[in-house]
Amino acid sequence: MSQEDVPVSIVSPKSTEPTERESAVARSGRVDSWNAIKKSFAFALAADDYETAWLDRLSKSAARIRELTAQDADVALYMMLQSATNDADNYSASHAMFCAVVADLCAAYFEWPGAEVTAVQNAALTMNVGMLMMQNSMAQQIESLSSTQKLLVENHPTKSVELLKKAGVDDPLWLEGVRRHHHPIDEGESADPLTSPQRLAQLLQRIDVFTAKLSKRKTRAGSSATVAARDACLDTSGLPDATGATMLRVLGLYPPGSFVRLASGEIGVVIRRGDKAHTPVVASLRRGDGGMFNQPKVRDTSKVLHAVQRSLSADEVKIRLDHERVVGARC
Repeated sequence: MSQEDVPVSIVSPKSTEPTERESAVARSGRVDSWNAIKKSFAFALAADDYETAWLDRLSKSAARIRELTAQDADVALYMMLQSATNDADNYSASHAMFCAVVADLCAAYFEWPGAEVTAVQNAALTMNVGMLMMQNSMAQQIESLSSTQKLLVENHPTKSVELLKKAGVDDPLWLEGVRRHHHPIDEGESADPLTSPQRLAQLLQRIDVFTAKLSKRKTRAGSSATVAARDACLDTSGLPDATGATMLRVLGLYPPGSFVRLASGEIGVVIRRGDKAHTPVVASLRRGDGGMFNQPKVRDTSKVLHAVQRSLSADEVKIRLDHERVVGARC
């Protein structure tokens, strides 16, 4: 996939962009906020019995996730992608949060009605509750899935809907988004034009693939951002379709949190999206000669010297990040 194959400019919802006056200290402080909500959401998502109390806990966590995403979408993406590529523990909760953040940003770009935005966010957070514990164990599993596990994976959208209804969810868009998130179009159903449930489910399906490709498993490292984008955003001809193009416009070809090698030979991590899909703002961590910088160096990749050469997986880089220092890096 070449840079010419992707949308030229990044279009982000204004409400999710940090202001230029925002201090590096404020950005660094949000790392603690995301670490806190990751823990509280994992607790809220788990359940012995799905009932009203579970739905109340989940709703509070969902509101906090939306709030933090609105405050700074770049930090949100950075924290979610770093969690996905470096931590296989609590996979279900981390994956759900990552999906919800991306769904939030894409729905805002589409300018969907408020009810659809809320529904797709909630569906992203809950689409896998029907296999919650199994999903966590599969992330740690070395052997191939058993026939029983494959059947549970195939049937989990229906199981998730059952549990959500038991908990008191009565939003038909939310429920339909969950039911359809593996197969957005029912057999024999028209898709011209897409209905609201089909549209929501199609976006969820792509986001699910994209974030899963990036995520670490016991048996493998996460893919690089460009590999994940290729598998989730491009059609059979190698070009992005409407949904894929939107994801690339919103996330960029190198989303915050992804590692890259620059033309200078430096290796760094993306901390903010740029004006174009292939020109993110990068915090360089390792010099071209292999030595480490004492402090991250902010690079504008629209400049020839610091242009992104290629995307790297976390396994290729093997750098332990101080997230507060990285996201708070200044020019």
